[in-house]
Amino acid sequence: MEQIYKYIDDNSQRFISELNTLLKQPSISSQRIGVEECARLLAGMMEDVGIRCEILPMGGLNNPPLVYGEIFSPGAKKTVLIYGHFDVQPPEPLEAWDSPPFEPTIRDGRIYARGSADNKGQLFAHIKAVEAIMKTAKDLPVNLKFLCDPEEEIGSPSLDDFVRAHPDRFAADMAYNSDGAMDSSGRPILSFGNRGTCYLEINYQEANRDLHSGQFGGPVPNPNWRVIEFLSTLHDSTGRVAIEGFYDDIVPPTPAEKEAMAKIPFDEEKTRRYLGLKRFDGPEDMGYWEKIMFQPTLNICGYSSGYGGEGTKTVLPCKTRVKIDMRLVKNQVPRDIFAKFKKHMETHGFGDMELKLLTTYNPAKTSIDHPMSKAIVAGVKKAFQSDPILHPVTGGSNPSSIITDFLGIPIIKVPYGSHDECNHAPNENLVIDLFIKGIKASATVFYELSAS
Repeated sequence: MEQIYKYIDDNSQRFISELNTLLKQPSISSQRIGVEECARLLAGMMEDVGIRCEILPMGGLNNPPLVYGEIFSPGAKKTVLIYGHFDVQPPEPLEAWDSPPFEPTIRDGRIYARGSADNKGQLFAHIKAVEAIMKTAKDLPVNLKFLCDPEEEIGSPSLDDFVRAHPDRFAADMAYNSDGAMDSSGRPILSFGNRGTCYLEINYQEANRDLHSGQFGGPVPNPNWRVIEFLSTLHDSTGRVAIEGFYDDIVPPTPAEKEAMAKIPFDEEKTRRYLGLKRFDGPEDMGYWEKIMFQPTLNICGYSSGYGGEGTKTVLPCKTRVKIDMRLVKNQVPRDIFAKFKKHMETHGFGDMELKLLTTYNPAKTSIDHPMSKAIVAGVKKAFQSDPILHPVTGGSNPSSIITDFLGIPIIKVPYGSHDECNHAPNENLVIDLFIKGIKASATVFYELSAS
């Protein structure tokens, strides 16, 4: 590994320059901006290091271009599937950026750009690891396949059907993903699962247009009162979700998972200060990490109606829109939860409100005792010179379930981004030192997996 690490260090400035080229290319899936162009750019960069690539239109409404890559090595006994995504979140609000989001700027050892950490930089680390190994050792210790998703930021709506139609293409012994943030202590994290998502929208309208609140207020109903009345039915007095059957079949943590949670560094008072909170929500008899990893949630993401700007506007709104996401845990099925939500709405007399299902992800989980996890722990520890923290589940969502549940491949996520990477927000950034260590980690993990 010494020779490989030296190659990475000697070429680090070029790697940063190449990453900046990738970051300059917008790829906003929600707005259909630049995704095809970015797919071609990424595929070319992968071909340059010896990864054979195909751009595979996935069909569907927008026919998004999945980038598939593979590189096989004589004598390799294991195949690793790399999952990552090259689409990015919209950059707005633009005025909140200290430098333009698609003009990568280096400040204080960080690259500031949309997609730097989420997920172009972390995905690119795997590609540069391939280059470092091929330029020094000539052959990879494992076979690699790359699944580069063009739609992760909008819920990967085309991925499930495409993978189900081409399962042999993605067959592997193990899957590896780098996305998200490391621990705030600077220690790396190994994540063995993620929560699922059921994201929906409610629309309700009374009058055919906004009205003067003085001239019409009284006889004309305000839709907000009825929507608020409905929202108040979704939680009981203890804060638990009140939808019938919402908690059916959820799986409690295993002894090994409880042990891992107990080892996760956590300072409650410091965390509350950091978040500006006086308290955490209940239940009181459940720890912070168990609430995030093993309990589902119902969250109001957004609420819009009437006027919310500066000053006054005496308006009686005609319509209200609410965005809700429910984070789901293992054994919860998003469409089943959506059906239960709809039934709850109808049972409580609000069935006339428009209800839309926008995005779903199934929860996914790999056993924390999986034999290959020891190899990944060893590889990450060598590269980062620090013992990784094991997270049985992370709170976010991604399409890992198609890999774990359909393809039957265990997947482990190792983030290379810092805890303050500002993903999905203005001034998203990637710490350059972690990018270089991430390249080393990927290379080391490939060798550790080959020997496991």
